[in-house]
Amino acid sequence: MKIGIVLNPASGRRGKRLFWSALRRAIETRFTDLSLRETKGFGDAERFGRELAEDGADLVIAVGGDGTIGEVAGGILKSHRPDTAFSFIATGTGCDFARNFPRSRDPSKIAESLMSPSLRQIDAGLLTCDDEDGDTVSRHFTNIASFGVSGHIVQAVNGARKGRRLPGPMIFFFHSLLEILRYKPRDIRLRLDGEDIYEGPITAVAVANGAWFGGGMKVAPDADVADGLFDVVIIRGAGRLKVLSLMNSIYSGGHLRSPLVSIHRASLVEAWPIGRVAVPIDSDGEAPGQLPARFEIMAGSLSLRI
Repeated sequence: MKIGIVLNPASGRRGKRLFWSALRRAIETRFTDLSLRETKGFGDAERFGRELAEDGADLVIAVGGDGTIGEVAGGILKSHRPDTAFSFIATGTGCDFARNFPRSRDPSKIAESLMSPSLRQIDAGLLTCDDEDGDTVSRHFTNIASFGVSGHIVQAVNGARKGRRLPGPMIFFFHSLLEILRYKPRDIRLRLDGEDIYEGPITAVAVANGAWFGGGMKVAPDADVADGLFDVVIIRGAGRLKVLSLMNSIYSGGHLRSPLVSIHRASLVEAWPIGRVAVPIDSDGEAPGQLPARFEIMAGSLSLRI
């Protein structure tokens, strides 16, 4: 079996990097035809994923955080061999996508699972939006894309120079608190499968393939990565104290009981800003651009080995 590995060497804390080192040794004892690519910047993981798939890899493995995982998956889907088998080793700050798949932490058992011929077809999302320069960008996501205060939070997390020694959930919690205190609800218009659903102020809207984001926040508790639909969670605009209280309940999924929150299912999500204030987007923990945007489900497009 020909294996391609895309590694983000800057991802995660020391413990997770040591875990990957042990797992790499376990993989190397079982597979001899390995090709390893290390990323240096944004876009490398997608390019490497596409190249490895087109070079004939039987399995492409992403090693890093949610952003690296989403980029590698996107590279495979943009390649001439989009059905190439995909897997991942989560070593990032949040590791939210991995929460959708209970998995052994034993390196030997994980390496053995990579030899299995069985695959699970899961969904991916395709986001189209404008970047900060006004150019149209298109990127895939495996877990969740969102906009509103979550877009500001991911910008703060990725740009932070302090606090990197904290556990991932603490990093997200700290910056979530700061950005919520600074945030003023943005007015948007939201359309699901061609039907206008909401117009008004939002705290955030999550377009969810998986259930978790933000370092363990269970924003879409019933989301299924293989049902062919997004779970779209609308958190309406509110005062800071109400939002802070709501944020605490998201970790358990209790936020769905709030009158500020509604949840819908759709295969196509379109959103536009109302006014001139930018509404930034978070896509698998990265910040690709801002509204207006289109989010399209790609049902069963990704061949996952796990």
